[in-house]
Amino acid sequence: MRFSDEMRIETPEQIGVDLELAGLGSRFVAQMIDWLWKFVFTMLLVVVGSITMGLLGDGKMLEHPTTLAAALVVSIIYVLWLGAGIYFEVRWNGQTPGKRFAGIRVIRIGGAPLDAQAACVRNLLAVADFLPAFQLLGAILILMTTNRQRLGDLAAGTIVIRERSAGVSVAFGEELTADASDAVRFTPTQLSALAPTDRAIIRSFLQRYNAMNRDGRERLAFKMADNFVRKTGYILTLDFQDGEEARVFLASLLRDLEEYHRHA
Repeated sequence: MRFSDEMRIETPEQIGVDLELAGLGSRFVAQMIDWLWKFVFTMLLVVVGSITMGLLGDGKMLEHPTTLAAALVVSIIYVLWLGAGIYFEVRWNGQTPGKRFAGIRVIRIGGAPLDAQAACVRNLLAVADFLPAFQLLGAILILMTTNRQRLGDLAAGTIVIRERSAGVSVAFGEELTADASDAVRFTPTQLSALAPTDRAIIRSFLQRYNAMNRDGRERLAFKMADNFVRKTGYILTLDFQDGEEARVFLASLLRDLEEYHRHA
């Protein structure tokens, strides 16, 4: 029985990128942490609400709550928990506080970043993971499906991957960014526009650069550089004159991405 796995995606630039799928253990840790902070936040809201109602003279309602009032409170809590999961996954590029702590992230199955629609689908179906008992269905699906997907992931077309930035040595990163230029710098806003897999795509290309056919690697460098200029909104003062300039641009982008993620 495996708790993590590998899958390969092909990018539009025809670069194969290996992703490590998050296993049951890391997803369980992320879930527990998310439940913990949601529970604490909910208890704070309940305390504040109780105090407010007491001050307004509605203490009898607290002492003898009706079925309708209890159902309303449960519904509000469910909506808050659901909304919080969707908000963080969209806002934090596929991560919640628990996922960030566990070092995992949700992305689309083709490597694209998670969008609002997919986040809504996977979070709405999260309740099905509890069937027939505590997270049993979700755990079985994660262990049995090829891409370690629970029901919400299957419906939304998403996967959960493990972040690999910590596993890349400083020396290895410096080797790939040795030709980065100080004249090419990216802002945090520009870097935040990139998908989680973009860093792996650039790294994979620079690793293979010297072993590739010269004409092929220059065409690919131009194509990738133009793509990342559009994605980041970077303003070029001059167009790329050759493949080497495009490669320097990509090395500079990787340097800033590594620095950005180290401080994230």
